[in-house]
Formats: sequence, structure tokens, C-alpha cells
Amino acid sequence: MVAEPNWTHREPPNDPVSAFGIGNVAVAGRGRVVAEQQLGPLFTDHRGRIDLPALAVLFDHLGGLPYFRSGPSTTPCVQARLSMAMQGHVGIDDRITATADLMMRDDSFGSTRVDITTSTGHVCCTGTARNVAVGRSYDEAPSKAPGLGPTPGTAYTHGVDLPPAIEPHLSGREIVEQIASGALAGGPIVDLLNGRVALIDHDRAAGVRFTVTTEPWMGNLFGTMHGGVIASVAAQACSFAGQANAAAGVDYQLGDLAIGFLRSPAVRGTDVVVEVAPIKVGRRIASFEATMRAQDGLLLSTATADVIYR
Repeated sequence: MVAEPNWTHREPPNDPVSAFGIGNVAVAGRGRVVAEQQLGPLFTDHRGRIDLPALAVLFDHLGGLPYFRSGPSTTPCVQARLSMAMQGHVGIDDRITATADLMMRDDSFGSTRVDITTSTGHVCCTGTARNVAVGRSYDEAPSKAPGLGPTPGTAYTHGVDLPPAIEPHLSGREIVEQIASGALAGGPIVDLLNGRVALIDHDRAAGVRFTVTTEPWMGNLFGTMHGGVIASVAAQACSFAGQANAAAGVDYQLGDLAIGFLRSPAVRGTDVVVEVAPIKVGRRIASFEATMRAQDGLLLSTATADVIYR
């Protein structure tokens, strides 16, 4: 049996921003917004590693703020698409900084570039967000939308035990099978997302099904799932697919994720399901496609991802 995660000294999250240790949001010039995220063991995967899923909420949240602030009295908006590319590994305990610059805007659409850097100044993730204005009203006051506030300290992000080391003789398929059976821990970020994984065979390669039970804290200001949480869920599903196709002793990283948001699911305790299928699996790189559906089968999101093997 896998030991239960150590949730000592942890308050239930209120929203995606606080759940992922994001704060210190500030306007840094015309069309530019910056924010910080305090990382920690809470956001590590089954390998005890910080990977792209841990950065997706920061990327999406900041990716919409410059366009949101660009209108005469703030512009209600959502992201239609995110394109994220990892540029190296990130330390477990790092405090990262994201900078979002509005590159284009009109009354209907915007485009934002997002760069995330480590505490040493290394760019660890880059990409773009496509913003679209919407006519919906907020569930909360628009003044709360920028998510201002101090960055949570390490007492929040570090109050979880890292998963135990994985035996190096296990193949990636065996690792995912053991996570699915409960013999291995899925990782703190999977616990945070209420996720569970199952293996799916596709001819000579493996895919996965990643199921997440929604909670109210995952919602955005419109009362549906935050785009960053959707991206984090899809990215974690693709990460498991990358693991499932890795040979024993081979390391991997989720290098690229492009995700389109079609509909946003409710966050009232129902399940969302991501199915990941291999497009091509090679020795150095594997490409996957992912679809997220609601419990009733409604298509919510589509994504493609590349996993890098080393």
C-alpha cells in the first residue's frame, strides 16, 4: 500500500491561484504583468520532479491578465489556446517569475507572450496565450480578477512528502501500471488534482486515461474550470503517457504542450476524463494527442504534446 500524502498544516485551497502558490501579481508597464509562483514538493509528480503540469496555472492565469487590463474598464476574457514550451528543468524549491506581454489586441482578440524564469534568471518555459473577449458576467467582482496578493510561503508549498524513489529496473509501462494499481504513488500534484490513471494499449505503443474529480477550488471567475487547471490536467495525462512509453532507466520531460479550450467543465464534483493516444513514439521524442471530455462525453478540450527522452 502507498502511504497517504502528508497534508499537515495545509488549508483547503480556495482557488487555482492560491492552490498553485501564485501571487505578487503586479503591473510592470504598458501591456505587461508579472507574477511569482512558490514551488515545492506539493507540485511534484511521481518522480519527485517539477514538470510542465506544475507551471500551467501560472502560465494561463498570467497569459490573460494583460488583455484583461487593456480595455477601458477591464475586458472579460478567456484563453482560447495555450502553447507552452519547456526550456530545461526547474528546481523543486524554486520561486519562479512569469512575465506576460500583450503583443496584439482588438475588441475581440488578444495575443500574449509569456516567459517564466527561475530564481537564477534562467528561462524555463516560454509560449503564447490567445485571448478572446467574452460577454459573460463574473461570479465575483471584476476587481478581484487580477488575483493580487502575496505569494504563499514555503509552509504551504512544502508541507507534503516527496514520493519514494522508483526502482530503476522498472519500465515506464510497469511504472504506470503500478501507479494505476496503487502500488506506487502518483505524486503530490496528482493528489492535488484528484487524479487517477489507467493504461490503454494502442498497437505497439501505450496511451493512458486520466480521470479527475472536480472541486469548487478549480473554478474561475465565471464558475467553471480555470483554463490553467484544464491545461495542468491535460499535461499530467500526457506526462503519464510519456512515462508509459519510456524504457527502463530512461528519463523524460514533457517538452511542449499546445491546448485548445472548447468548453469549460463545471467544478461540482463530477469527473472529467482525458484520453491520450500516441501519434508517434521514437527513441528521442514521442508525440501524443489528448482529448478531455465531461462525464457525459461532451468534448471539452483537445491538446497535442511532445515528450523528450534522455
